[in-house]
Amino acid sequence: SPGPCGFRTITEVAEFPFRARLRSKYSAAQRRERFGFEVMDYVSPPLWNSENPPSRLKVISDPVLQEWVDFRCQVMADALTKMTLYAKSMNPEVVIEVNPHGITGGNRAWEAGIDHARILKSAQVFWTEEQNVPGMLPDGRLLSKIRNYKLAGAYQNTVLTYLPSELAAAECLAFNQTIGFAGTDPLGSDMQRYIDFYRRHRECYTGTRDVATVATLRSYASITYNHARAQLAAILTEQALIQSRIPFDLVFDEHQADLSKYRVLILPESECLADPELESIRRFVKAGGGLVAIGQAGLFDRWRRLRVRPGLHDMLDRQPPATPNELSDLVDEAGSSAGAPSRKEFAEGRTAYLPKLQIDGTQPPANSFFNIGPQFWKFPKNGNELLEAVRWVARDELPVQVSGPPSLVANLVQQPERNLLCLYLVNYDSKSSKVKNVDVRLRLWRGVTASQVKLISPDAEGFEMLTARMEGAELLFKVPEVDQYAVIVVEC
Repeated sequence: SPGPCGFRTITEVAEFPFRARLRSKYSAAQRRERFGFEVMDYVSPPLWNSENPPSRLKVISDPVLQEWVDFRCQVMADALTKMTLYAKSMNPEVVIEVNPHGITGGNRAWEAGIDHARILKSAQVFWTEEQNVPGMLPDGRLLSKIRNYKLAGAYQNTVLTYLPSELAAAECLAFNQTIGFAGTDPLGSDMQRYIDFYRRHRECYTGTRDVATVATLRSYASITYNHARAQLAAILTEQALIQSRIPFDLVFDEHQADLSKYRVLILPESECLADPELESIRRFVKAGGGLVAIGQAGLFDRWRRLRVRPGLHDMLDRQPPATPNELSDLVDEAGSSAGAPSRKEFAEGRTAYLPKLQIDGTQPPANSFFNIGPQFWKFPKNGNELLEAVRWVARDELPVQVSGPPSLVANLVQQPERNLLCLYLVNYDSKSSKVKNVDVRLRLWRGVTASQVKLISPDAEGFEMLTARMEGAELLFKVPEVDQYAVIVVEC
């Protein structure tokens, strides 16, 4: 019934479906385990005020708050699923486009009830309206939208985003395999040049799939419940891989059920891992896979309850116990109490442990909701330790090695129907200098040989044939110059 003034607040209205979801989601025994009691009649959504705003909450340990986040995310996903089914019932060919924004360093689940892993299953296209203009900054930060393109790839989506420069268009072609949102009429000559290039070389973009044998996990519970720590580690891990030109995929909780595509799985402070996820990781390593665990990976269960025995105890050496919440700073630049790196052979696979990824330079101040924005997007201070660990657990069998400065980024795709491999190279510092004499070592599959290697670019007319040679299973060649964007087409 209505309150004393005849109105209800949004929170009051939301109490009833929230409680109903908890009753349907968990059995009586599970509710006792989750909350300590089984009657949900007095469980209510959180209330906030100016002295106690949600933006200050660093670690979400309260089970009711955790369930409130999950409830909001599920309500949003369910609503989109209903709209999608209704639209496609009228026209199966309709394309669903949504605007949840992408991975920009914010805690989207806590702030906005957005879990990309749930939302994007009902969409084919999504917008991200971030204003991060791609480029290499003087302090060494490389800004890009690559994370969003990889998020889209994980769920077979296409990204629409603003392309304010030639570099943004090059990045979009390299990682989105399409121009996407080209802008409004009239288009500039630079954008028209990239569109023309795309149209002339559609075989390098349509029907392609990324060739990546490294996966880095974006754990929903870890990032949502301890955002300042887990999101920071994820961002720094991805930054190290991007700037070292190691092809990688973003994987989410559901993808851990089958990791057979990969040689390496990275857990960047992936604290909260469920028992089935731990078992899947263990099977992966026992079968010959490589695991790189960082910080508190596997120390908590999916409800962020500290495990009596660490989840990865048998696979890792020298992982220290969890840091108490009140001592867990946004970043520990020294990392003095975090232990030492270690490596281990485990069954047929290998594991490596890193205590922490460290920011290179002064720690940016913590802001609202602990957003890990572009001020953090820099190659980690100890990033080479991470890269060495990745190569060691992969037994140095990565699909491609590309030389060059940190401003040069690469992506490798295959087009099976045409027996093509395409290596996209993007120079994020082209205004300062061109990148010359780029050495490439491309690992081919057993029984596969290359018939020709050619270089094409919107920065040059025609194409250039490259001299290549085989060395064991690897194809070696040199790219003489990368202005801003180049595509190396390998016909097999």
